[in-house]
This record gives sequence, C-alpha cells and structure tokens, in this order.
Amino acid sequence: MPVQHISVNDLRPGMYIVDTGASWIDHPYLYAKEGLIRSQTEVLEIIHQGYAEAYYDPEQSNIAPVEPITIDNADASRSTPAVVSLAEELAQAESTYTSCVQHAKDFMLEARNGTVDLEASRPLVRGIIDSVNRNVDALTSLAKIKHYDEYTFAHCVNVSIFSVAFGKYLGFTQQKLYLLGLAGLFHDLGKMRVPVEILNAPRRLTDEEFAVMKTHAQLSKDTLATVKGMAPEILQGAGQHHERHDGSGYPDHLVGSHISPYGRIISVADCYDALSAKRVYKEAMPPTKALSIMFELRNGAWSPGLLEQFIKMLGIYPVGTPVRLSSGFTGVVAKTNPSFPLQPVVAVIQAPNGQGIVPPRPIDLSKHQDVKIVQPLTASEATGIDIFSVLKSLNT
Repeated sequence: MPVQHISVNDLRPGMYIVDTGASWIDHPYLYAKEGLIRSQTEVLEIIHQGYAEAYYDPEQSNIAPVEPITIDNADASRSTPAVVSLAEELAQAESTYTSCVQHAKDFMLEARNGTVDLEASRPLVRGIIDSVNRNVDALTSLAKIKHYDEYTFAHCVNVSIFSVAFGKYLGFTQQKLYLLGLAGLFHDLGKMRVPVEILNAPRRLTDEEFAVMKTHAQLSKDTLATVKGMAPEILQGAGQHHERHDGSGYPDHLVGSHISPYGRIISVADCYDALSAKRVYKEAMPPTKALSIMFELRNGAWSPGLLEQFIKMLGIYPVGTPVRLSSGFTGVVAKTNPSFPLQPVVAVIQAPNGQGIVPPRPIDLSKHQDVKIVQPLTASEATGIDIFSVLKSLNT
C-alpha cells in the first residue's frame, strides 16, 4: 500500500511517519520527522507546533489504514485578521518606525554611560504593539524596506518588531507582548560597551575580537539589571538572545527549556534581521535566502518547531518582497497566503519589456496556477522599485 497524505488532525498513535524528502519551501507545513507516533501526547505536540499535514506508511504502522485527506484550505496561521488595510496602516507605521529608530539611537548612545531610559521607551513599544494589532504586515515590511546607515540602531527596532509580531502569532497576552517588545528593543544594549573598531569592523572578526563581541549579551543584561523595576522577563530576553537550544550559545550555554520563551523568540528575530539586513560589508539578503539558512540551522539553534512557526507567521515570501514571476513580470508581494505560502498576492509593477504598470495590478497567485514566483529580487536587482509607494497604493 502506498504512502498516504493526511491531515495532522488524523494522526494516531501507531502511525509511522515518512520523510518524503520534500523541500520545506514547497511544503512548509509538512511534519516530516520519520518514525513511529507513540502517544496521543506526541500527536498533540505536533499539532501545537503548527504542522498541518504528514505522510504515513500503513505497512510500517501498527493501526488500520485510514482514508487520506486532501488539505486544500488548512488554516495554519494563528494570526488574527487585520483590523485596517495595509495601505491605511503604513502611514502610521512609518511614523512609529522613524520615531523608534531615533529613540534607539538616543538610548543606545546614552547606554555608553550606563544610563537606560526605560520610561521613554514604554510608549514607543506600545506603538509597535498597537500597529501590529491593527495590521502586522505594515511594520514587518517596513523593517525590511527602510535602510539606515547606522545598522545597530535600526536592528534594535527591527528585532522588537519581529519579536512582537511573532509573540502575537504564538498567542502572547498584551502584557507579555509589552515585555517582549522592550526586551527586543534593549537586547543589544551591551554593544555600546564594545570597542567601536570591533563593533563596526567591515570584515570578519578575529577570534579575539569575536570573543569581545560575544560579551555584549551579558553586558546588555548587566546594564538593564541596574534599572529600578526592570522586569525579569526583559533581562531574560536581552541576556539570552544568543543562547542556543543545543547549548552551543552564549553567555551561559543554556540548553532547551532553560532558555526562556523571551530569549527563544528574540533569538529567532535577531538572527533573521541580522541575515537579511544590509551591512557595510554585504548587501541585504532576500528574506527567502535568510530563512533558508536559518532552516538549515534549526535543529541545534532553536526548540523543535519554533523556526517553522516563525516562517509560517512571516510567510515564505514576506510582504514587501520584490519578486520576478514566471510570466516575466516583476512585482511586490502585497499579501501572504497562509494556506498556500508559495502563492501570495503580488502587486505587478513592471512588464517583461520593462514598461511600468501604473497603478500596480494585484494578482492572487493561488487563483492563477499558471503563474509562479521564479525568484525574489536582490537589493541590486530591485534598485529603482519604490516598495513603500507600491504597498501604499494597494487596498489589501
């Protein structure tokens, strides 16, 4: 009897799961850890991790075969529907983002003297949470669209944004999102006590220099610990953002559940933004490539299923990603599709002959099976595309 494709809701103890070798990009919701499902608790854990489908082999299983179920419209996202359109939220989100980056610059520079203005940061993090609650795609797209020469400051804001968005997806309460956002904003505070020539080196650091750079996580925690009333969750998030699930991280080589939820989430957000950001020594990396690199690291770096959930939250092609279509047209991803992650809504902006399309023409790839995304564009390939203006012109 051939291997059968089923919904995770139909998994039963005794089923033998098969790894078909399918690409995670093509099948991001596929549970593929080969072996026997031994308990209902294991089934519930697979569902909790956000997987939607699996392949099982009836011949290696200890139960009677079940009829396979086609998963066409599985709602794998936990995100709540947007309250306002992306275009409507972008204007407010831009103001929030700009204010946050300027504030990050101010408090990071003050941190060199050991000063942390927690009170001034509170309303800015609330602004991030409010924007994410209205439309999560606005700030997460701005975090990749906007480029600042001073990477360190924008990075703090981006990590706060991605952490809040991910926490919301995972079901964090508003109070926990608030603590998570502050921890993300402050996570790199200790870098201000790292020598500038190491912090801004436009090259690979030497072993000795990297050892100095690695002290920044502990320095962040130590600096924050001097602030009266600092919540322990913020200290955990800032101090643990370089810890790794397998114990290979730093500063304390924590393993598994010894890493707090705040540290785990900020670790993922920090890695994603660092890989995909423009630096003095490299161009911005397309989100898909950054996620692909992270996926290869997932088993040692993060708890099982965590990165997969982040990818589902963000989308294989996040909103704001410039792409080339199989039809030869160029466009910008305007809306992700949780059920069909390779088939988002794309705002088509340029014909194969280079002629601009005004206004941009949205196309839902899930309804046009003959058109696919061939590749995301690199920063140099996307030069001249005003992604922000494209997204503002849409009613998605």
